[in-house]
Amino acid sequence: MIVVKPKVSTLFSLGIFVAACISISGYTLSIVLNSSNPQWYHLATTALLGPLGLGLLFRIIFKYKVVSIGKESIIINFPTRFNSKNYPLKEVKMWHETAIKTAGGKYMEVEILFNDMKKLNLSMQEHTNYSNVVKYMNKKIAKKKK
Repeated sequence: MIVVKPKVSTLFSLGIFVAACISISGYTLSIVLNSSNPQWYHLATTALLGPLGLGLLFRIIFKYKVVSIGKESIIINFPTRFNSKNYPLKEVKMWHETAIKTAGGKYMEVEILFNDMKKLNLSMQEHTNYSNVVKYMNKKIAKKKK
């Protein structure tokens, strides 16, 4: 069974960014609350970075997924939502792999569309075992590749 998770480096990078946004927003919020005449950039920083940091934090938490592929099925587990979906390979409507050349290398992503019109996107830069997933998909359901 192939287990695909977000890479630790990706989660660490996003965590540092979220921590910086929330910290700076909290600092400027304390300045705004303790000052009788706060500067405009304190208000702007609080209004911009606070919702950005919190929104990204909630997105990371609730979109975290562990995908298991093998035994003729794709299991998508959302541990923070206590939810899991099991799709047999027969329910895959189509899939395709996208490769884009960038200045830093090649960005590769596989998109899987199921019969219930749900999509699963996995990228090489953000997820583990990407190449194993593509090999498995080419081996088992190559006819559904678009």
